[in-house]
Amino acid sequence: MQVDSNDRIVTANFMALFAAIFFLFFALDYYIPILPFYVIEAGGGETAVGMLMGLFTFCSIVLRPFQGRDINRRGRKRLLLVGISLYAVAGLGLLTLPSLPFLFLFRAVQGFGWGAFLLAFNTLTLDLAPPGKRGEVVGLMGAAPPLSMATAPLVGEYLRDATASNYHLLFFVAILAALLSLVFGLLFKEPAKEDDKNFKAPLFSRRVILPSIIILCMTFNLGAILTFLPLLGRAREIEAVGFFFTVFALTAVFARPLAGRLSDRFGRPKVYLPALFIAAISMIVIAFSTTSFFLVLSGFLLGLGFGSAHSSVMAMAADRLPVVERGIGMATFTAAFDLGIVIGAIVLGLLLNWLDFTALFILCALIMLLPILVVSLRNRANSNI
Repeated sequence: MQVDSNDRIVTANFMALFAAIFFLFFALDYYIPILPFYVIEAGGGETAVGMLMGLFTFCSIVLRPFQGRDINRRGRKRLLLVGISLYAVAGLGLLTLPSLPFLFLFRAVQGFGWGAFLLAFNTLTLDLAPPGKRGEVVGLMGAAPPLSMATAPLVGEYLRDATASNYHLLFFVAILAALLSLVFGLLFKEPAKEDDKNFKAPLFSRRVILPSIIILCMTFNLGAILTFLPLLGRAREIEAVGFFFTVFALTAVFARPLAGRLSDRFGRPKVYLPALFIAAISMIVIAFSTTSFFLVLSGFLLGLGFGSAHSSVMAMAADRLPVVERGIGMATFTAAFDLGIVIGAIVLGLLLNWLDFTALFILCALIMLLPILVVSLRNRANSNI
């Protein structure tokens, strides 16, 4: 990384990457209150909405191991720009107000672009970080996605109502956000690094198995939140579900940089283990929430716990990766992140046939605590050697 004499982290180059991340996440989160309604108006139903989300996520994951293996040879910035461009170009297809088959095609292409983008920006974030400040850099850069989550769905919902669902205009706004991401991606200068372009990486990194297990357990619960919290709110007549996501996102924005910095100073486990416990408590609060106050409180606790744990766990993954393995390491780590969301939504959706919402979110709390048990058993085994 090229830094000044004060090791200043927030530079113009840092902000260019931050802006590129924010605007493409905005183009993604903005669709949350728009695409489901479009699917239904195009003749689909709730099943088609779920299938569309599943297809997007599958396409974002399927090529990631190969992209991670080849990222040293092809370059991080190039992959970043390819990912943003695919997302933007496929977004242009939505302006035609496509039928369901073409909508699925365009979202599949966006999924491929999204997967490339996720891998590239996470790897570039690590490239920007000095060894002693990885947690802080990861935390600061990690504030971009929740900042988008706190704003984009609100903008999308407002415009949908204000324009009486004028989908030409609604989809055009998403394209503008993607193009802004592309502009800032072009302005970003890829830092010099000691990559070996002849290094032949595997398709899977064993170095990040533990961080990947932890993040998968975390996002397993995130999948439950994204999929089933609106249903819980409707069943219990709680009208603060939207506010839950705003509080969750804004809390994570502030928690991630602080947690990253603390993990640099005191060590990763001393941050992510308590943070996982806080996130588990948030699941318990959700399980028994019957009023808006407790649901919003759970959003604050989840933002604090999830945001803090994510920064320190990703920094822990970075600590284990030499420069030449960052690409495949981040491919493994980010694939685990996405797989957790998909597996959580599917498994808990099946269990909901036998469990009520209270039992479902208590189970989520236990799964959030599972990494603490794994780390404790691992440490005990190492101490007995």
